[in-house]
Amino acid sequence: MQTDLTKISLFALCLFLYSVSPVLRAQDGGEKIFESNCSACHTIGGGRLVGPDLSGVYRIRNNEWLISFIRSSQQLIKSGDSAAVAIYEEYNRVPMPDNRLSDAQILGVIDYIKASDSDVQAAGAVPEIPEDSLAVIYSTEYAAAGRALFYGHSAFANGAAPCLSCHNISDQSFLGGGRMARDLTASYGNLGAAGITAIVRNSPFPAMKTALSGHDINDDEIQALISLLKAAGEQTYRTRQPGLIFFSLGLIVALILIAHLYIFYDGRRIP
Repeated sequence: MQTDLTKISLFALCLFLYSVSPVLRAQDGGEKIFESNCSACHTIGGGRLVGPDLSGVYRIRNNEWLISFIRSSQQLIKSGDSAAVAIYEEYNRVPMPDNRLSDAQILGVIDYIKASDSDVQAAGAVPEIPEDSLAVIYSTEYAAAGRALFYGHSAFANGAAPCLSCHNISDQSFLGGGRMARDLTASYGNLGAAGITAIVRNSPFPAMKTALSGHDINDDEIQALISLLKAAGEQTYRTRQPGLIFFSLGLIVALILIAHLYIFYDGRRIP
């Protein structure tokens, strides 16, 4: 009798493990996908980063909507979906890159988010996350070092290409900058130090990820770049002043010349 009970217990255990193993595999795959594709812009219970905190997102939106948004948020936004548009506007119109994940892979990510929420709830508390994940030393020296790295006057330690290869900032530099990617002038105001750090360390953008592959930017360099972008955002109005001054001076000179011609040349006209 005891032997029969043992067999039944083993059979029940095997049946249970068989039923939960796909879920465990999905969560494991979801974690890997999240870490490689999502963690640069999102946290699970850690607060907003470049994009929203994903904790509990499955309670707000059904799987069909989540699959559509995760696969191509821009397509959903262009369709006029009000929730997608609202998220896009709330997070400074920073586009989430499209991806080729299958439905099963996306559902695996959702399962991983659920499992992470369960782990936090089981622990009984949500840890506090500082507003910026990287302590930023903001100074003239750091901003100058960031500018040198951005424009290639100083080389990155691990051989990364200078930022102006793809980006530009509005600082009246004669070097200008690249137009392949976004203007970064307002990036500090839009993303904050934590968002910029996350993107540099684990970029969700394919071109940037490829460019930085094997050429990691270290913490000191990230801080220098953040200081530069902070300065660029705060001093945009100052960088525009020289253009306004030159325009004003040109207008004044033109008016003086017109007055000169009117006063002196007009009296010399042949009757």
